[in-house]
Amino acid sequence: MKKTTIAILALMLLLMLIVTACAPSTPPEEEPEKTFTSAILIPGTLGDNPIFQMMVGGAEEAAAEAGYDKPKVVEGGDDYAGYGNLLLSLAEAKSYDLLITYTDSMVEDVLSIAETFPEQKILLLDGDIPATGQKNPSNVYSARFKNEDLGYLGGCFAALITKSDLPNANADLKVGLIFTDIYPTWSNYTQPGFENGVKAVDPEVEVVFSVVGNWVDPLKGAEVARAQFAQGVDVVWFTTGASTYGAVDEAKRQNKYAICSDNNGIADAPEVILGCTLIEGRESAKDAFIKAYKGELPYGTADVMGAKEGVVSFTFDDPSYLEKVPKDIRDAMEAIYKDLVDGKIDTLAK
Repeated sequence: MKKTTIAILALMLLLMLIVTACAPSTPPEEEPEKTFTSAILIPGTLGDNPIFQMMVGGAEEAAAEAGYDKPKVVEGGDDYAGYGNLLLSLAEAKSYDLLITYTDSMVEDVLSIAETFPEQKILLLDGDIPATGQKNPSNVYSARFKNEDLGYLGGCFAALITKSDLPNANADLKVGLIFTDIYPTWSNYTQPGFENGVKAVDPEVEVVFSVVGNWVDPLKGAEVARAQFAQGVDVVWFTTGASTYGAVDEAKRQNKYAICSDNNGIADAPEVILGCTLIEGRESAKDAFIKAYKGELPYGTADVMGAKEGVVSFTFDDPSYLEKVPKDIRDAMEAIYKDLVDGKIDTLAK
């Protein structure tokens, strides 16, 4: 009897072990999916501005690499007075970990919304909060691009072109600076940078300055360029905006030269656009987004990014530039850029 009981107990134990071994294991708890939501407000139209296109592209590239959804993109269009309300509506939704917008035109709206929604993180690129005499709120990070570096490179290149023996350069030693509109950053940084660059090459070169007064009318841009060419200008450097591309059309008609200010437009008209100053907006936006994803974006601070930081550059390796621009000019531009990167040039010196 005792042996029988032991045998039964042994059999029951064996069965229990078999059942336990065959039972499905409890699946490990899955970690909750990482999420990060963001929205970009474009103070204008995406298609009209290469800088906006580059910045959105950089943000989307960062999101793809991090495994997050693309940012929601809202275009403000031509309703300049409505940009602030659009950003406010995004903050009121309380649906986004990060709101992003661009340029000095949004500074006051960013400051107001940051105060109203202290938990809302905001990224302002190509905007200068300290220039208003205010500090960045603890929930805002901003970065100003050094338009003075950009203008300086443009001024140097324009002066070198007008002094050259290139076929469309004349003997008048006049270069043109064309703004889409009056804009604080351009007036405070870009224009003095451009003028200093021209004078650094040759103090005798004259700068002819004009404002189109419209962002989206290429015919007006062509009209302004036509007036400058009539004064003896043989090369113009122009700021962003659809209007100023009219200057390229006019340069084609009159066999003059043009320089794009913040993107490589050489392929659009290689016969007249010899080179371009560049803002590397894509990489700056991507870097800021990656830091935001990692929780490393230093909110409450403001940065300034120029040639030294790799944000301002030039079309040094463009095949058309290498083919059409004489080597002495290319060498001079390389040397000027190196000095900018090394901090040897005060582009705003008076």
